[in-house]
Amino acid sequence: MQVYIPSFKCPHCNTMCSFSGKGIGDCVTLYCRGCHKGVFFKFSGWDFQDTDSTARVDAKTVVDYYPRSVFTADAAIPEDIADDFNEANRCFAVEAKKATVTMCRRVLQNTCISKGADPRKDLFNQIDELESKRIINPSMKDVAHAIRVIGNWGAHPQNDPLKDVTIEDALEIVNFTSEFLDEAFVRPARLLALKAKKKIK
Repeated sequence: MQVYIPSFKCPHCNTMCSFSGKGIGDCVTLYCRGCHKGVFFKFSGWDFQDTDSTARVDAKTVVDYYPRSVFTADAAIPEDIADDFNEANRCFAVEAKKATVTMCRRVLQNTCISKGADPRKDLFNQIDELESKRIINPSMKDVAHAIRVIGNWGAHPQNDPLKDVTIEDALEIVNFTSEFLDEAFVRPARLLALKAKKKIK
């Protein structure tokens, strides 16, 4: 059976594309229409038959896929912080979810220090300091505290809720960390580049 997904974020080229391919059962390999690379999908509620018909499949029925999406640190992010973020993504790609969220916490703290937060303070106060200096906005402060709390579970295993962190949770933390880095480094760098290009003081 031909299987078609109209829109899914490709883990290879990191763009929203359609996917198509041929398969039987609930697990099939489909190919990105953008980069033409294959992704292995597992679906819920589908059992594709050996026919010549086409099944149009909603991405919401995807329960798992491989390879996992991997983010790449932007060039505006300092090298040491980018290295930690890329390591978090490598952890996520192999479903090492505990290591993923712990590395994201490390990214968070190193970013705070890089942006001028007092290194003698704990991470809670460093995040608040960035918000008070208007380096991050109040909603991003809440995001940062969520990363901090879940990452702390990895650093302090005595009371271990980290064992309940799912791969979906880890993906959310990676996404949130990417947004945090975007606000702290990427958007300011893009704005400076635009101002320089247009000679805006």
